[in-house]
Amino acid sequence: MKKILSIILAVALLAVGAFALTACNDDNDKIVMYTEAGFAPYEFVGADGAIKGVDVAIMSEVAERMGRTLEIKDVAFDFITQYVAESDGYAVGAAGMTISDERKQSVDFSNVYASSTLVIISAEDVAYDSVADLAGKKVGVQQGTSGDEIISYASDAANGGYTYKDGENDVTVTAAGATVQKYQTYALAYVELVNGRIDAILMDKLPAQSLIATQGGDQLVIKDAADLLQEDFGIALKKDAPAELVDTINNVINEWLANGNIAAYTDYFTAVDNYEKNGGEAPVAPEGLKLSWNV
Repeated sequence: MKKILSIILAVALLAVGAFALTACNDDNDKIVMYTEAGFAPYEFVGADGAIKGVDVAIMSEVAERMGRTLEIKDVAFDFITQYVAESDGYAVGAAGMTISDERKQSVDFSNVYASSTLVIISAEDVAYDSVADLAGKKVGVQQGTSGDEIISYASDAANGGYTYKDGENDVTVTAAGATVQKYQTYALAYVELVNGRIDAILMDKLPAQSLIATQGGDQLVIKDAADLLQEDFGIALKKDAPAELVDTINNVINEWLANGNIAAYTDYFTAVDNYEKNGGEAPVAPEGLKLSWNV
């Protein structure tokens, strides 16, 4: 009997040990943030090799409040929603991502934390004021972005162009004959523009300004795409994501919009990116702005 009890106890201990090992090795203490770190000031690779920016600050605060570790994965932008949709629920897409009906088919979104307009970067002597002006031109975009979606539809007159809602009205934008050149990063598109292999880049305004400031662009100009509306950014979440995660993200966003932190982080990380690439006087964060987290 003692021998049988010993065997049972040994098996039980092995089972407990196996459970403990599994618990130590699983990802239950993590939040995974999928991003594409070429979209300053929302995310960029700093001089120290670390990914930083507004989105990193938001998700670092979220992870700390939830007692979890933040793991950042730098991936191709157009795969981010797929990774989030296929996750266990504790993964997000934080990449200056525009909230769109197409993306809502596969993921949900947090509250809006920033807004932007799309702009067109081009040579100064051939400035384009609208998407319609890009008809017949070679246009660079980052693959999978809203700029990619818009110009791809607008250039395809056979399918009716790009249509969006302005209040109750449908607005259609066309750029017949435009050739869309898709790149993994805006930096690659910028090189192509500078070298004259494309005519323009369609992208969000603040990152466009940062790109010009950090890469140089004395002969380039940025113009608002007058025939497009403002876009809203949100954090992408798996459909039916854990309520704790959704609520914490929205609470951080709401608090930081109210107290001015989103604006402060945007200004600060814009200055950091510019300083690290161009030198000059090192930026000083506003007093009280949190820059480190226990994640």
